[in-house]
Amino acid sequence: MKKLFIVVALLSLAGCAHHYSVDAANDPYGFFSGIWHGIVFPFALMANLLSWAASLLGGSIFHSIEIIGRPNTGLFYYIGFTLGLGAWSGSAN
Repeated sequence: MKKLFIVVALLSLAGCAHHYSVDAANDPYGFFSGIWHGIVFPFALMANLLSWAASLLGGSIFHSIEIIGRPNTGLFYYIGFTLGLGAWSGSAN
């Protein structure tokens, strides 16, 4: 019974996984895409907030804009994202 429960639980979780197209999986976002996504982060955040507010009213705008690009290469993407986000910090004098 325990093994059956584990199999059913794993199959249920697998159904929640986000699947990407073959083209997207073969060419994930990398370091330089991470830099760009970090630079445009404030605009993506505003678009996500507007999308959320519109969904409360039954509307659908900016539904394809995401803050983090997926699929990505992992650590190098996030390093690029952090560097791009750091572009907004200005200089420290």
